Amino acid sequence: MVYILFLCLVQGIGECLPISSSAHLYLLSFFGGYPPTSHEIEAILHLGSLVALCAFLAKPLWCMIKGTLKTLVTFRMTDGFAMSLIIVFATLPAIFFGFIVKRYVHMPHTILSIGIASVVFGVLLLLADLTGRKAEGKVNLSSAMCIGFAQILAFIPGASRFGVCLTMARFLDIQRWPATQFSFMLAIPTILGAVVLSVWDVQQAGNLMTLLPFVPAILMTVVISLVVLYGLKWYVARYSYMPFAIYRILLGFGLIGFAYRMF
Repeated sequence: MVYILFLCLVQGIGECLPISSSAHLYLLSFFGGYPPTSHEIEAILHLGSLVALCAFLAKPLWCMIKGTLKTLVTFRMTDGFAMSLIIVFATLPAIFFGFIVKRYVHMPHTILSIGIASVVFGVLLLLADLTGRKAEGKVNLSSAMCIGFAQILAFIPGASRFGVCLTMARFLDIQRWPATQFSFMLAIPTILGAVVLSVWDVQQAGNLMTLLPFVPAILMTVVISLVVLYGLKWYVARYSYMPFAIYRILLGFGLIGFAYRMF
């Protein structure tokens, strides 16, 4: 039970901040001596994050749904339908590349790979947040596609899906909160895909019913994620992402040093 609590905490915090939840889950397993997360655990953690994001973004998501329905009925373009199209098109690169990675590429998490990724993407986030002070950019199809292609980098162990999307958005001079919100909106179809794949793997193994005892863990992940999301919204309105970038850089150098000593 303590292990599950730690997993929920790491997932709830890591998925909602630009620090890579998968990397921290691996570090928890490595340094804590816990077994690697199973397909069942991955399913419930991703499901918790998905529910939290949908609840947190309920208002813009509802606007997208209403706009899409109105467009389908009246055949007139609406802002909600336009945003829905932008999300769909921006998600396609990750779906295509994710299929290739799932089938043909094996990119395991290691201390060294996470350390290098943390330093590289920490530096990029720091530069993007500093150079994006003008914040004159907007989320449109072209900027969304750039962010969508950047999301491919999230398949690198330790990269952080939220982090790479946020970094690209800031490089495009999009304001911190719109960049943050769009990165989270782009996460919904991506995490949904991860949930479906994890549940499918569990079903193929004949262990679908084993997910039922983990319902409290799903709720726990939802609550933790929502607290972090609302806290981040308050924080972003006042401060920069510099502390998160510095944390990633320091963590990365620490892990690289640890990996060097291991060899």
